Amino acid sequence: MDEIDDLSDLPMPRFIWGFAIFTPKGGEVMHDEFEYLTHTRAPRFTCRVVELEDMPVDSEESGIDGRIVHYDEPGRLFYISDAGIALVNFELFDKVPEKQKLKKICDEAIENWMLRRDFLDSEEGEED
Repeated sequence: MDEIDDLSDLPMPRFIWGFAIFTPKGGEVMHDEFEYLTHTRAPRFTCRVVELEDMPVDSEESGIDGRIVHYDEPGRLFYISDAGIALVNFELFDKVPEKQKLKKICDEAIENWMLRRDFLDSEEGEED
């Protein structure tokens, strides 16, 4: 139990990425084809990550710049980035933040996602 106690002192990551797991009627365990994001700080939310195939990836080094769409309708709210990645199906656990604050969080999430993806791709290349 000491190992678990030591782990409890670690800070909670701000962005948690993963796949939803479900069990259909047959009972087998499966995962959703889409990746999900959980933002653990206020405003806390979960959303689905969608890679857009027809979106040109902006190669400028100025960082990620996206936009919030349907801000006034939380049930339809989504974020689309200039990197060809969208965040959809938001489930907000806190009050909807000011639009610019939510945009900034989503921009930072996409930057984090891209760093993570680069790291995972480099790890796969090392196994060869």
